[in-house]
Amino acid sequence: MNAVFSSVRSKLFLLPLIAHVLSVGVVWAQAPNAEISSSQARVARDLEVIRIGEQQHVPPARQAALWEQLASQYEIGTDFLKAEDAYLRALHLLKTAPSARAEYAFTLDNLSSLYIIYRRLDDAESARKQAIKVRQKLGNPAETGQSEVHLADIALMRRQYDKAERLALQALQMMESSLNPPRAGILSAFIALTFARCSRGHCGEGLMNAKQAVTFANKNFESESAANGLALESLGFAEWKSGASQDAGKTLLQALQILRTRLSATDPRLAGVMSQYRSYLIEAHRPADAQEIEKQLIRITSQAGVYCQGCTVSVGSLSSTLR
Repeated sequence: MNAVFSSVRSKLFLLPLIAHVLSVGVVWAQAPNAEISSSQARVARDLEVIRIGEQQHVPPARQAALWEQLASQYEIGTDFLKAEDAYLRALHLLKTAPSARAEYAFTLDNLSSLYIIYRRLDDAESARKQAIKVRQKLGNPAETGQSEVHLADIALMRRQYDKAERLALQALQMMESSLNPPRAGILSAFIALTFARCSRGHCGEGLMNAKQAVTFANKNFESESAANGLALESLGFAEWKSGASQDAGKTLLQALQILRTRLSATDPRLAGVMSQYRSYLIEAHRPADAQEIEKQLIRITSQAGVYCQGCTVSVGSLSSTLR
């Protein structure tokens, strides 16, 4: 077994694979592979627009929006270092725009989600807590709750399951009590609860949460969207850990098939989903199928480069990527 995947059987791949697909934006989360290549042209366009904006001295908040748009294009192309730099530039500009505090918190959340991908958990937590403070001052419980869900994602990656469950429940109550509950936040909370409870051995409750996630995704997102795929991923995990092995295999495969069309082939988050499916195949005594998935995983990490190999092994959460 290749050394890159020697830890695949560990619980790292049994934690939520959701956190980053639910928070960078619905448009990105639903972008098919065919659109990934066009992101290079969009990057060039965005850089030119930024250059013109700087020359014309457009307001800082507008410049920040352009940098954030560029960051999202870098993420589509899985160029995470450049995405980080673009987010930091946006935050620097927003600091000088007191009227753009909501945008500042939103950008902090995006940056935190990016950090989650490559397991800079302390940085992710710091950015998320800053976003929560800003949103609390603005009196926005819906968005505050959404940030708290992503703190639960971080707790899950640290295997702090009790804390993750508490944070997810608190966030869910906060969002559901708001006038305009964020659909991505609600879905993320159901998914976080699924993984937290199953990882604590309470998979009866976790299975219920996973079914809620699937029902919610089917009702609130387009068919075959990344949201549907991620909800199914959590359901397959809960079925697997509840002992319904055959149902789990079908559900996990369906989730993977959807997410293959929504993420770049070299995206480390896709590798995380594949790794979870591979772990299931091993436990289900399907070595040939597991070996085929491993070959695909090796191909992904070799194409993604050393920087994203680390992302693959540490992908704990995809759910912060739908907003």
